[in-house]
Amino acid sequence: MKRQIKKTSIFIFLIFLTVALSSCSILKKFAPKGEEEEEKPAGYVETKENELFIYDVFRDHITITGYLAEDTVVNVPETIDEKTVTTIGSYAFYDNNIPTSIELPSTITTIEANGFYFCNQLTEIVLPDSVTFIGERAFAWCHALTKITLPTGITEIADYTFNDCPLLNNIVIPSNVTKIGLRAFSYCTSMTRIELPSSVTSVKENSFLGCTSLQYAIIPASVTDLAPGVFKNCTALTVVTPEGSAAFQYCIDNQIISTIERPADEVSEDESGDVSGTVSE
Repeated sequence: MKRQIKKTSIFIFLIFLTVALSSCSILKKFAPKGEEEEEKPAGYVETKENELFIYDVFRDHITITGYLAEDTVVNVPETIDEKTVTTIGSYAFYDNNIPTSIELPSTITTIEANGFYFCNQLTEIVLPDSVTFIGERAFAWCHALTKITLPTGITEIADYTFNDCPLLNNIVIPSNVTKIGLRAFSYCTSMTRIELPSSVTSVKENSFLGCTSLQYAIIPASVTDLAPGVFKNCTALTVVTPEGSAAFQYCIDNQIISTIERPADEVSEDESGDVSGTVSE
């Protein structure tokens, strides 16, 4: 009898231990940033700070990981500790309500995911053409952002990059971009016009969801992949696209107003013509 009780106790203890370890693993997985030690990339040396920034020191470069100062105009330097500043790290300016204007140097090549996520007072940022990668949600929920010039070297607008930037107006997509990601511009409710360059081939789900002020989306014939809901709830929209293109058929299938003519205010008087669209039933 005692042996049976002992076996049962051990069994119960093992079950309890397994559940406890599993719970720790789950908690670690969903722990907020900063509550667990992050695994650093190869070449990492140490984390330091000065009067302006927190930064990670690597063997050959610097990554900005936080902003400490009270200045509303931020100029990120080209070098810190005699090393080149190349990267804006993940969450570097997250939920920071101090900066209103940020200028990045021509040494920056990478803006990691969530780099300026929820930087709520940021109205303008200058991105140099040296930037070749902008991660997901890099500028999402920047509710004051009105102006940004995208660098010519990027090849895609990542998922959620400008999600819920309600004051962001017209934006120029660089000519090397091939993909517009999932909800890349969703709820940019001040945007009135968007033109995709002929390099773009794919536009993912809900890319322009809820852009209620969007009047014209100019889509070239190069776009062959348009996912569901690209222009969902774009109530003022006319799509400008060549007849017979994938976007033209997409408009027919989704009952979106379309036209083959550019807006009247974008053509000369002798080129101007009927800009009225067609609604496909």
